Amino acid sequence: MIKKDMYMDNAEAEAVEQGTASTEYTEEVQDRRLAWWREARFGMFIHWGLYSLLGGVWKGKEVPGAYGEHIMLRGQIPVKEYEALAEEFNPVSFDAEAWVKAAKAAGMKYLVITAKHHDGFALYDSAVSDFNIVKRSPYGRDPMKDLAEACRKHDVKLCFYYSHSMDWHHPDSQGNTHDYPNNIGAWDPLESWIDDEDKRTRYERYLNEKAFPQLKELLTQYGDVAIIWFDCGHKITDEQGQRFVDFVRSLQPNCLVNRRVRRDGFGDYGNSGDNQLHIRINRKDWESIHTMNNSWGYKKTDHNWKSVKGILHNMIDVFSLNGNYLLNVGPTPEGEFDDKSKEILRDIGQWMKVNGESVYGTTGSPIGKPQWGRCTAKGQTLYLHVFDWPASGELIVPGLHNPIVKAYLLADERKAPLAHRRLNEEDIAISVPGAPLDANATVVVLEIEGTVDANPVKRLHRKDHLNVFGAFDGDIEGSELRYDTGKAGRDVVTNWTNAADRITWTYRAAEAGAYAVKVVYCAEEGTAGGTFVVETAGQKLSGQVTPQGNGYSFIDETLGVIRLDQPGEYRLTVSADSISGEALMNLKEVQLKPVGETI
Repeated sequence: MIKKDMYMDNAEAEAVEQGTASTEYTEEVQDRRLAWWREARFGMFIHWGLYSLLGGVWKGKEVPGAYGEHIMLRGQIPVKEYEALAEEFNPVSFDAEAWVKAAKAAGMKYLVITAKHHDGFALYDSAVSDFNIVKRSPYGRDPMKDLAEACRKHDVKLCFYYSHSMDWHHPDSQGNTHDYPNNIGAWDPLESWIDDEDKRTRYERYLNEKAFPQLKELLTQYGDVAIIWFDCGHKITDEQGQRFVDFVRSLQPNCLVNRRVRRDGFGDYGNSGDNQLHIRINRKDWESIHTMNNSWGYKKTDHNWKSVKGILHNMIDVFSLNGNYLLNVGPTPEGEFDDKSKEILRDIGQWMKVNGESVYGTTGSPIGKPQWGRCTAKGQTLYLHVFDWPASGELIVPGLHNPIVKAYLLADERKAPLAHRRLNEEDIAISVPGAPLDANATVVVLEIEGTVDANPVKRLHRKDHLNVFGAFDGDIEGSELRYDTGKAGRDVVTNWTNAADRITWTYRAAEAGAYAVKVVYCAEEGTAGGTFVVETAGQKLSGQVTPQGNGYSFIDETLGVIRLDQPGEYRLTVSADSISGEALMNLKEVQLKPVGETI
């Protein structure tokens, strides 16, 4: 069965109703407006506000939930008590230029700052509501003005996050039912209140009294704004979402609007869910957002820092899928980046300084997702980001039909040519050094003849690399099977309740060979169970689900060996044979390991 955690970003990610919003822009105009954004690829997200002062702790106790910025809701903090926090909010160490310079040094081209989050506190001097940093805090200054000036000085695009759909401070908005019991609840679906005249009328009052007037302030007081970054648009109607889009464009026609203004089809580009590592792309232009630890706002107890290698691999994966990447920093209540965040930014900046050419202005991979890493492209140049360095010293570039003019390592200042040879009509082998130049990700550059002509179908490897078929790379066939959230540990297909449902991958074998078949899955004890079949090349292997734990404790099981007698294109399918519980299992991946080879 599909399981949801307690955070609102899941609902946001799942708001994928069909249909598109109206737009007056032609494709040509839209291309012009998005040109800088497509070139930039990499930006900084900043979550900062009164919640930073608490750091996830209220009255001496840590408040449950990963997101520090949700503490007012999760901790049921009354408005009057939360308002009083402003009297203690005095970020005397805030230095707008230091923030912008840190972003630029990390290779980031735009900066998105929380001008107002769900708690309703404005980080700027708002005439609409005195619940803001200038009028309520001892700091008494407008940090957005300083950021606007610093961004202009250092050529970083200024963008504002604005929580339009929820405001826990306003008596007529959504989310705060501990102060305002008749309000729309934080997790109430749109359908539950849209026909309630009182809630609908009061909510419209919030939009007209606060949301739209504050947006006008942000778009008229700080110069050019590159993006208004909305959130939780699944909680408003299509008509309301379009009003926000039209309002932004009426004030700053070139200002971009993200998908979360409402849902898929709205805004100028799409968004993934929060910290979503695995995605299914359904829009040409899209953006992925990630934290360095778990929380977005500063949380003093959150030390679950991601590794630089993990962040870089995640970034590069997004770039290879033609996406932009926003990496978040949650400054301290004093207005500084903490030491660990600064360390991670410095390390990413060092990689970007050497390899930025393989990021800025690139498009997605024409050769799919190679088992050794990822690929980006720019004109007649391919950038091969190698995560898993080939022990054999030979990197196989799959599916590339073009002749190669030159191959070299991007980090090699001499650009010494690498030897290469064509293996067949589809594949090329590049001779690479015995060890990578960068253990995180070494970039091999291919300059090719002509327009890129490539086959993105996954190629099986007989050496160096394990062949992994991830759930999010497969195509679901059936009525109930779904992709999970794609977050860490949730990169599975789930809700396998219909025995007729299946998941299928297409792959290509360049040579004959035998492969051991392993499945990696999880199944909740007492709920899931049954039998399944893995089929390819006319051969079937059967498996029995072994339920274990809470449904996300992974099990791997080798089912047997299949043999491909000749080169060609094949389909790999996992289907249910029988379902003995509420669901079959949550499938993470299928692995094909070449028999007789050491990987």
